[in-house]
Amino acid sequence: MSVASAQSPATAVGPKTRPGALAEAGRPVVRPPSAAHLSDEQVAQLGRELDALRDEILAKRGSSDAAYIRRMIKIQRALEISGRAALLVGRNKAAWFTGTTLLSVAKILENMELGHNILHGQWDWMRDPDIHSTTWEWDFVTPSRSWQHTHNDLHHRWTNVVGKDRDVGYNLLRMDPDQEWKPFNVGNPYTTPCSRLSSNGA
Repeated sequence: MSVASAQSPATAVGPKTRPGALAEAGRPVVRPPSAAHLSDEQVAQLGRELDALRDEILAKRGSSDAAYIRRMIKIQRALEISGRAALLVGRNKAAWFTGTTLLSVAKILENMELGHNILHGQWDWMRDPDIHSTTWEWDFVTPSRSWQHTHNDLHHRWTNVVGKDRDVGYNLLRMDPDQEWKPFNVGNPYTTPCSRLSSNGA
């Protein structure tokens, strides 16, 4: 994928969020137990402080940030190409180890530092059609549009709400008493460590 330079506002690509994906206003009907001790005014004040922090960070964005993400893309591509090249002679143990390590690091960067953040819209402000949440695609088990729905729209809107947030157990682990018990949940003691290793590696 080519890494284009930042575009002017006139060439902005697509909306930052999919229409109707997120509510513009609202609050939980019942306040979570962890926040039950806070008054409405304290909650509102916390919101104002977080908004001020966000505005402060957004005001600092600039060319150094754009250079950073472009540099990370180049590093990730170089690691992947180098790793695959090393595995061409993978019968050599040193080459196999080197290639596997390079590809592992490349995959971590692609999934987390690039894919996760770009698909969140973190870099949409650059108006670069090659580094934008509406155009970015990744080498992942879930296509970017589907991941944005389950992660951005559902997980971040309904965090840890059983029946809404699909990240609660990923339909594999029983993480909450409110989740229906199924026979395969007997394997939780074995699948939990495996899922942790997988998520840490990703």
